[in-house]
Amino acid sequence: MLQANLESITFSLYFVFGYFLIVFLLHREFMLRKFIEKEVLNNIEYIKHIKRLRLLGARFDAKYISILLLFSLIIGYVLVLCNISNQNLAYIFSSLIFILSFLATTLVIGNYFYFKTYNNYYDIFIFGLLEDQTQAVLKNIYEEVPVISLFFLTSIVSILPSLLVYQAIYYNWFHANLSVITFSILASFSILSMLALARGTLFSLPLGKAHAQVSSLNIINKMIPNGIVAIEWALKDRKREISFSAVSEEEGLKLMQLALNKNSLLDTTEKNAFLEQNSPHVVFALMESFGTNILVLDEPDTNDLLGKLRPYVKNSFFFKRFLSISGGTAPTLASLFFHSPIQNISQSVAQKTALSHTPFQIYKKKGYKTIFITSGNVMWRNLGNYLPLQGVDEIYDQNSILDLYPEARNTLSYWGIADEFAFSLAEKLLQESIQPLFVSILTITNHPPYQLPKHYDARNIQPDCLKDKLGNSDQEREKVLKTYQYATNALGNFISNIDNNPNISSTIIAATGDHHLRGVNARLPEEYFLMNAVPFLIHIPENIKSKLSLHFDQNVIGSHKDVFPTLYEISLSEAEYWNLGGRNLLKASDNNFNAFAYNENVWADSTGVVCHYENYSKYLWKDDLLTNNSIDVPQEQIEKINAYKKLLFWQINYQIKGYKH
Repeated sequence: MLQANLESITFSLYFVFGYFLIVFLLHREFMLRKFIEKEVLNNIEYIKHIKRLRLLGARFDAKYISILLLFSLIIGYVLVLCNISNQNLAYIFSSLIFILSFLATTLVIGNYFYFKTYNNYYDIFIFGLLEDQTQAVLKNIYEEVPVISLFFLTSIVSILPSLLVYQAIYYNWFHANLSVITFSILASFSILSMLALARGTLFSLPLGKAHAQVSSLNIINKMIPNGIVAIEWALKDRKREISFSAVSEEEGLKLMQLALNKNSLLDTTEKNAFLEQNSPHVVFALMESFGTNILVLDEPDTNDLLGKLRPYVKNSFFFKRFLSISGGTAPTLASLFFHSPIQNISQSVAQKTALSHTPFQIYKKKGYKTIFITSGNVMWRNLGNYLPLQGVDEIYDQNSILDLYPEARNTLSYWGIADEFAFSLAEKLLQESIQPLFVSILTITNHPPYQLPKHYDARNIQPDCLKDKLGNSDQEREKVLKTYQYATNALGNFISNIDNNPNISSTIIAATGDHHLRGVNARLPEEYFLMNAVPFLIHIPENIKSKLSLHFDQNVIGSHKDVFPTLYEISLSEAEYWNLGGRNLLKASDNNFNAFAYNENVWADSTGVVCHYENYSKYLWKDDLLTNNSIDVPQEQIEKINAYKKLLFWQINYQIKGYKH
């Protein structure tokens, strides 16, 4: 009986292995057809790449299935040796298989929905979601993902192998009456085979992230890992991200030279006598999901996505060839306001460390009162405790806004209140202030579930423009477009109100998106730049504009690294600031070495767009936002990009821990 149970466990796991290998392979094929354009799948250039993808993906699948089943096999053998009854053995072991199957299937299926939203497999950003307002995130998931249907699907996929195992053990289906020696050889072979598959390779380093490249087209490479693989990689990245250590001065100088052709990260704005005597108010709005990937669908008469912002897009300084730093609000906020490539710095071991060169500190040193307004909850990411350390004098969130504007309660969602009330508060503070203000606003309305205020009448929206790009119905697509219009219209109203108020008209207003609008299908590689792009708007009053030397080129390429260097130069005289490769986008002859745009996934300059997330591929410009032909990435450019990425981490470690002694 003992050997019969051992044989049943061993042979049944062979079937479980085959079953899940088929499930994982089918899931990858589904993702291939969902996320990769047919033109790419049928392109002769990429057919070999797809074949390599399937083979390497199967190896990763086999690796992680083997790890799970090897664990199960050892547990099963131990249970048999404990000499428990056949029925109990069948029940316990099949339950173990069900639990592992359910968890694995959940991760694999979840990876599809994560990819659908963030255009990537599970990455470190997933932990940012988990650290968000948990109740709001869960509610968001429930509304956007067919949770109940997926629960039943996952349960069915998981029950089938566990039923097989139960029946096989209980009825001794696979009892082959092998001799002890034959079975010992078989058991040893099974364990060694699983160990070999779990390693993934025989004569090189174990199969891992370094192997996950089969194509110059990054979207193909992103199909390689299943959900289990991706979550393991994300955990490893997370572990590396949250540590800080003292740095080498020599290494920093080397990185600065290679990445930026300079020996210091400190810059100083030019002297301006007018600004010294007439400090303007400065308002910077970080707009939720203000993505260029949706804005390109704007048509004034039929699909109005700008509302009252339109005249300012036309007559102010509007940069459209512009990249966000990241695909999430938290990493963007950390980068812009704290110069941190580590998105959870405000919750990390460094959460009580004051940084010397945040935008708030720069403006404070020049006599400004600094204010942060969010239409959400300020304790998101511990900002309520972290911002005062970084130079913020006053903080307002949905609670303080509700006290001032009780009618805002009618617009309350589980993420916050409507943007218009945050802008109203900013206008009120500007009106009442007797000293120059630097006001930062974080908006929230243009975020799933895209809850439009009931009093807002959205007009001229055409949901057909998003067909096959986003959503499952015109009603869903219409909701997204109307909310987008509402958010831009609220910003336009705010600028108009400031312009028409002579007491506060000397206010510079800038706005950019925190990231693209997520979940929109992208044609790759054509839309690598577009899918990470956000606009950048700067509105400067005429009385200030006439006192500045400005040069505007609508085709200039920029990114979030350029936001504050530009704002400092047009609002502050002789102000020292921390500069991570940013440049004044309104200056004709600036540092050409900084004439690049940086996003965590892509790098862009006048020569084209480089995808650098896991490996390097480069595409030439087709027009101002789209790319086409791929070319080799020059080694010099690869070295510069690598140096820049390392420099971002070097400098935040320096700010927190200083130099090594």
